[in-house]
Amino acid sequence: MSRTTNRPGRRKTLKDAQREQTRAKLLAAAKRLFELYGYDDVSVTEIAREAGVTHSMINVYFGGKAGLVYELVRQNNDHQYARTVELARSKTSARDRLADIIGFWMQLDGENPKLASVLHAYSWQWPPETEQENDEDIARFRACIAEVIREGQQTGELGCNADPALAAKACFALYTWGMRPMVLLGKTVDEAHDETMAMIDLVLCPGPAPIRS
Repeated sequence: MSRTTNRPGRRKTLKDAQREQTRAKLLAAAKRLFELYGYDDVSVTEIAREAGVTHSMINVYFGGKAGLVYELVRQNNDHQYARTVELARSKTSARDRLADIIGFWMQLDGENPKLASVLHAYSWQWPPETEQENDEDIARFRACIAEVIREGQQTGELGCNADPALAAKACFALYTWGMRPMVLLGKTVDEAHDETMAMIDLVLCPGPAPIRS
């Protein structure tokens, strides 16, 4: 019989600490400059100069300026998730809870539509490992939606009998699609939210089948 030996994790080196420090400096610099001047008016050279490193480090650690945006968004995910859980556990109806969650997400996207646009464009180009990382991160958000759907099905409020996890994926996809008019066409958050919830209602609260002549 073989014996498994418990080995301690790799010891953090000075190089590891320097790498983490450089990443943190670049993220802090990008956040400051984006807030001051906007995404389009800030170059990678300016970000690197602000952080006190060479601009090649942005490609090394983030794969470019869009990768910096992705990491900045991820830094806020824990706060957004905590609020999503609160909304999912509120005492309102299942449909109202879904509307509140989608509205909360869209309100955040509407605060900086340019960055939302950059992030969505980048999502079609990032490497497979980033896709897996992102999917694992947003899975917890979809789980909140799935739980609300499950409760709505149990009470009979939602007419959908689909698997809650799959229905939650559909809701998340509709939310992502519903953002496009707000981000790209100048629609208001309320307009985008109303249209998105109308699409979600078709999935979760289907009416009777149309009468065919």
